[in-house]
Amino acid sequence: MDLTGYPTDFVADLGFPGAARRFLERRARHWPRLFLNGVPLDDTALGGWQLPEEPDASESNILGFARDAAMEQHWEDEGYALDETGEGPFALFYSRYGRRLTAGAITGVSGVPEQVAESIESIGLMLSGFFVVSLLTPDDPATDPFSGTVLRDLRESFAE
Repeated sequence: MDLTGYPTDFVADLGFPGAARRFLERRARHWPRLFLNGVPLDDTALGGWQLPEEPDASESNILGFARDAAMEQHWEDEGYALDETGEGPFALFYSRYGRRLTAGAITGVSGVPEQVAESIESIGLMLSGFFVVSLLTPDDPATDPFSGTVLRDLRESFAE
């Protein structure tokens, strides 16, 4: 099977594990029979769930999301593709790095008041640790409503 899907990539701070949990909870409300990494997720498993991670792992960790067993099979057959309901499986890839990260200038600031965004634009960035995150959705979130909803849920999980 060819790799399919649309990646949206981020650098996230060390608050990512909490945001990932909130994201999982949001998606479980949307898909009550959610499969996570091929296994049905019940309320008991969700209650004690923590982000599995290996600091500085050589490969990304992955969380695979499917609505139910039928979507799991659709994923096997069709990859990251929308099904007849207009929804599809998606995945969150992530790696944690305990090293520092610096950048010369931040651009494209959003999610804060305009005055704050203007004060942040073009200044440097310093983090003592971070996650590299890639959300792989069936299609471009800018044009596909389902993929857009998944991306919005991920972004909003950082604001809670």
